[in-house]
Amino acid sequence: MGRGSAPRSVVVTAVLTAVVALSALVTVRLLRADGSGAAPPAAAAGSSAVIAGADCGDGPCQVVSQTSVHGEQVELLAGPGGGNVRFQAGASVLEVAVSELGGRLDANSLTCATAAVSACLVQARQESATIAELVVERGGTWRPVGKPYYSSAGVVRLTDVSGDDAPEVVVVQTAPVLARVFALDGSALGCTRRYTSVSQVPGWPEVQLAPGDLRACS
Repeated sequence: MGRGSAPRSVVVTAVLTAVVALSALVTVRLLRADGSGAAPPAAAAGSSAVIAGADCGDGPCQVVSQTSVHGEQVELLAGPGGGNVRFQAGASVLEVAVSELGGRLDANSLTCATAAVSACLVQARQESATIAELVVERGGTWRPVGKPYYSSAGVVRLTDVSGDDAPEVVVVQTAPVLARVFALDGSALGCTRRYTSVSQVPGWPEVQLAPGDLRACS
C-alpha cells in the first residue's frame, strides 16, 4: 500500500474489529481501532434517482447503482449523505454497513453474479483499498453474509473458480501479494502463490482463477 508498518497495522486492526461487529449484527455502527466514532460516510458519487417513499434514515433513498439478477432489478440505495445504505432486490430490503467504515460508494459499488446460487457484492472504496460485503440469494431469498472482505489492492471479485455454477469471492492483497478465495458462506477455500506485483495475479485486474491456482494459505 506504499505506507509504513504503523498505518497498515491500524487498517488491519480496524478491519478485524469490523469482522467481529458484522458477525454479531450487520447493521451496527462500527468503531475505529483508536476508539473514536467511525468517520461520517463520504457522499455517494453517482447517486441520482430518488426512490419515492423509501427512507434511508437521513432522508429519501437515492439509487447509487443498479443491475439485474435472474431478471429481477437489484439496487444499491443510500441516504443523501451516502450513509444508511440499503440493498434492495424485489421486496427484499437489507441494511449493509460497508460505508460505516468511511468508505466511498459510487456507481460501481454493486456487482452481482447470476448463477444457480447468485450473489452480489456491495463495495466501498477506502483510498486505494476496498471493503466489501456479500449478499447471497438462495431459494428466492436474499441474505447478507456477516463478514466484510478487505482488499489492500482494491480488488474484491465474484467469479466462479471451482466450476460448480456458484461464484466464489476473490480478494487480492498486497502484503504479501496474493489472492485469497472464499466460498459464499465465508469459509476459506485457498490462496494463490505469492507474486512480486499485483499485475502478475492471473487476469489482473479482472482476476480469473482456476482450481489449479489454489493451494493452502500460509
